[in-house]
Amino acid sequence: MRCIIGIIFFSFFFLPVKSQIADSIVVELKAINKSVFDVPCCSDNGRVISNRAMNIFLADKTGYVSESNDLSLYTNYVTLNTAEGKFTINHNFQKATGMDEPIKKLLSIAVSANVANSFAATFLDKKFENELGFTANYKWLHKVKTHFSGCSQKQAMDVFRTAIVHSLEIEMKKRATDFLNAIDKTDTAEIPGQNMAVAKSLAVQNFYNELKETYEERFATLQAEKLTQTNNFNLVSTGWTSVTVYIPLIFPPYTIASTVATPFNEQHPYPLKLTFQHTRLWESSKKGRLFFTIGGNLLFNNTKLSYALDKTDIATYKNLGGTDTIHLAQLNNSKVYIGNYSTFITPALTGRLVYYPPSSHIGVSFLIEQNFGKYNLLNGRLGIPIVLINRKKTPAVNVEFYIHFFDMNHSVSEDKKYGNNTSVGLGIGIPFSRLMY
Repeated sequence: MRCIIGIIFFSFFFLPVKSQIADSIVVELKAINKSVFDVPCCSDNGRVISNRAMNIFLADKTGYVSESNDLSLYTNYVTLNTAEGKFTINHNFQKATGMDEPIKKLLSIAVSANVANSFAATFLDKKFENELGFTANYKWLHKVKTHFSGCSQKQAMDVFRTAIVHSLEIEMKKRATDFLNAIDKTDTAEIPGQNMAVAKSLAVQNFYNELKETYEERFATLQAEKLTQTNNFNLVSTGWTSVTVYIPLIFPPYTIASTVATPFNEQHPYPLKLTFQHTRLWESSKKGRLFFTIGGNLLFNNTKLSYALDKTDIATYKNLGGTDTIHLAQLNNSKVYIGNYSTFITPALTGRLVYYPPSSHIGVSFLIEQNFGKYNLLNGRLGIPIVLINRKKTPAVNVEFYIHFFDMNHSVSEDKKYGNNTSVGLGIGIPFSRLMY
C-alpha cells in the first residue's frame, strides 16, 4: 500500500515539479544570452559570446604549449623539452563558478623528471640528469576584449547565439519529456524489491543534474564554434600574468676537487628557480595570432651550472698528476670537476614572440634570454611551432622544432665547452582530459 501511495505521489507531484527544471535551465541560458546581448557595441568593442564560450574559444587559440608554465585551459597537459631533457606532467585546479563566470585565476601543479639526455648529455655538459622536481604555477587571467570592424559583426553573432538557445530549448525539452515518459512506464515488475518512488526520484534527479551540465557546456561550445567558423570579430585580445616556483626534489650531486692535488668532495646543489612572466595574446581574423611574453627569473646557481669548473675523467686526471685516484676509481659517475665550488643567485630576463598566420597551424617563434652576474650568458632560440588538430578540429598536440643558440655573447671560455654553440631541439606539448570552462 505504501508503495502504491509513493508511486501516486511521485506521478502527480514529483514529475511535474521536476519537469520545470528543464524550463529553469532554459531560463538560465536565456539570461546568459541577454547579458551578452545587452552589452553595447561601443563602436568597436563589446561581447559576442558568453564568458564560458570565450574560455573555449581561447582554449583553441592558446593551443601553443611548449613549456610547463605556458597557459593551457585543459585539466591536464604534458610537455617534453629535449634541450633540458625534461618530461613534465601538469594538472590545473579550477572549478566553474557562478552562472557564466570567466576563469580569472588558475593554479597548476607539475612534476618533472629528466628522461632524455640526447641534448643535455652531449651539449655543453648541461645540468639536467637524474633529476626529479616539483613546480607550482599561479596565473592571473586578464579581461578579454573583443573588437569589431563594424557593429554588424556583433549583431550577426546575437542572431546566431539566440538561435542556439532556441534550438537547445527544443532539444532539451524533448529529451526531458522522453525520459519522464520512460520513467513513468517503469513498474515494480521490472525492478522488483525496490521502493519505486525513491528509485524514480533518484533517477530523475541524476538525469536533470546531467542535463543541466550537458546543455550549459553545449551552449558554450556551440557559441565558440560559431565564432571560429564565421570570424565575426576583428580582434580578440587578452593576457595573463604568472609566477612559477620550481623546487628540485632529487638532484644529482657533483664530485669536485679544488685542484688536482686536493681530495674530491661531493657537493649537493639545490637549483631552486623563481619565474615571473606576462603574456599578451592578439587573435586577429585577418592578420593571424600573436603571442608576446616577457619575463624574469631567479636561479639558485653554482659554479658547475655556470661552466666555471673544468670537467675531467680518470685518465685525464691521472695525466695531470691527480692525487685522489683511489677515490676517483670508486666513483660511479665518470664526470668530475676541478675548481672552486660556490653558489650564487643568477637573475635573467627573457622575451618570446610567437606568430601564426591567419588560418594556419604552422608558425614561427623567437626567444631571447639574457642572464646577469657571474653567469651572464645570452641565449636565443628560433623555432617552427606546429599545432596538430584532432578530428574535432581542436588542438591536440603542439610540436616545435627549433635551433638553440647558446652563449651568443661568448662569455664561456672555449676550454669549458663540450660542444658547439648551436643545436637542434624539439619541444612537445599535449593537452588532454577535460576542458575547463
